[in-house]
Amino acid sequence: MTSPDRLGSEYYKQYLTVQGRICYDQICRQLNNRDYSGQTTIMVTNGKNASVDCFSAVKAVRDDHPEYFFLGNKIEFLLHGKKATVNYQVVYPGRDIERVNRLLDKKITGLTNGIWHLSAYMREKTIYERIAKEMKYKNHDDVRDHSVVGPLLMSEGVCEGQNALLILCLRRAGIPCIKIFGKTDTDDWHCWTIAWIDGKPVHCDVTWDNAEKGVVYFDYFNLSDEQMKKDHFKFSDYNIPRCDAEDMDYYHRYRLNVRSFKDLCSRLSVDYSLGTAPIMMHFDYLPESGSFFDEIGKAVKHCRIRDGYCARSNSKKENIALLIGNR
Repeated sequence: MTSPDRLGSEYYKQYLTVQGRICYDQICRQLNNRDYSGQTTIMVTNGKNASVDCFSAVKAVRDDHPEYFFLGNKIEFLLHGKKATVNYQVVYPGRDIERVNRLLDKKITGLTNGIWHLSAYMREKTIYERIAKEMKYKNHDDVRDHSVVGPLLMSEGVCEGQNALLILCLRRAGIPCIKIFGKTDTDDWHCWTIAWIDGKPVHCDVTWDNAEKGVVYFDYFNLSDEQMKKDHFKFSDYNIPRCDAEDMDYYHRYRLNVRSFKDLCSRLSVDYSLGTAPIMMHFDYLPESGSFFDEIGKAVKHCRIRDGYCARSNSKKENIALLIGNR
């Protein structure tokens, strides 16, 4: 699938009916004109499906436009002859919306600063890493968590809020992207981002890549469907593109993958001599022991590295990060 028009900001609109698109466009027109009344009226062309079309339009607006952070989840539909009125929740007063918009513009400007000379991949990676280093996952059980407001004001939020910030920054940097939903291995609903880099769609889950002690491990950066399916599920049930590129993730892009024990020892010796910290690698082979940690211990001994070490693993992604000594 080619990159979406308008940087993905009208991606879900394309799946609406004609009547749904009319409602979608009218809502966006009002919001862009700072009409925060939470009420939109359209002329009905298909009364039988009008309620479904309008409900779908409001949902598509919310999913396409994280900049409309003030839209809540409550929707009401009223039909009066040939006119339909949709009432949708606006959770903040207008003056607060304008204040947050100013802060948001400043935040996005900061997160995208100094990247314009870089390739699309490097612009994306820089933004992703900056957000991952700033954010913490926290659920306050209020509307801030599920919009960009929590990450903006507190550097905290759940998946929906963190990915809202990522999408807004990527689009500012000229990178098409969309919000998608799926489930995790705990059967909970979760959302993340698909971005198009050099025309290739890839999965990005910045929430699951939040920094650990200041280090971002890029376990969920630019993954294919098959790489993502190891702990993210049911996302292919929706109208999203296939992500087939297997060479866009961080570990393969930077050739951090090891294919054998000999390859592992070579990488370990070189990175240790260079003082690399942490030493990050992806296993393209399954150790005979079945344990990545045991294989690392065996390699450390083989390379005669006598400093103590600690290892961090994402076993679902076959990624290992190694800290040796006091580095």
